[in-house]
Amino acid sequence: MQRAADGLLGIINDILDFSKVEAGKLEIESVPFDLGALVEDVAAMLGEIANTKGVELLAHRQPEVPVALVGDPTRLRQILLNLTSNAVKFTNVARS
Repeated sequence: MQRAADGLLGIINDILDFSKVEAGKLEIESVPFDLGALVEDVAAMLGEIANTKGVELLAHRQPEVPVALVGDPTRLRQILLNLTSNAVKFTNVARS
């Protein structure tokens, strides 16, 4: 239920962001965040959906990619959710 609520909140934030962009009022945050935790959250939110399609969703970070970053984790989460959701949605799995 928490993942569904997070997903819905993400959609609402996307809609609000579109209106902010059109009004020229979108501000980008610059705060410390943990990239690993963010990617794991995205994988957890979409993992069950992927599994129902027969797709295994894995999150892997190259060792040279830093975990502690400064940026806008909300916007990055929105981007990763959108890309991952589309990847899952448009992946066809041949069943035997």
